[in-house]
Amino acid sequence: MEFDPVVAARTAADLDALADRMEAGLRADTPALSVAAPGTDEVSRRAAATMTEVGTSFDASSALGVRELRKLAATLRAQGRGLTRMDADNAADLATSV
Repeated sequence: MEFDPVVAARTAADLDALADRMEAGLRADTPALSVAAPGTDEVSRRAAATMTEVGTSFDASSALGVRELRKLAATLRAQGRGLTRMDADNAADLATSV
C-alpha cells in the first residue's frame, strides 16, 4: 500500500475549502429560496408556498452535503494520522528487532 500523508492533508484541506465555498454560496442565496406570492389569489399563494417548500428542502439537503464534505475531510485527516503513526510504530519495531 502506498500512502502520501502530504497529499491526503492537501486533499482534506481542498474538501474543507469546497465546503466553505458551498456554505457561503448557500448562505448568500438562501433568501432567494423563499418566494413571495405575486398575488392574493389561491393559485399564486399555493405556487409560492410550493416553491418555498422546495427551497427549504434544497437548503436542508445542501447543508447535509456541506456537513458530509466536512466529515469526509476530518476522516481523511484522521486516517492519515493513523497510517502515519502506524508506519512510524512499524519502523520502530523493525529497528528494535534487528
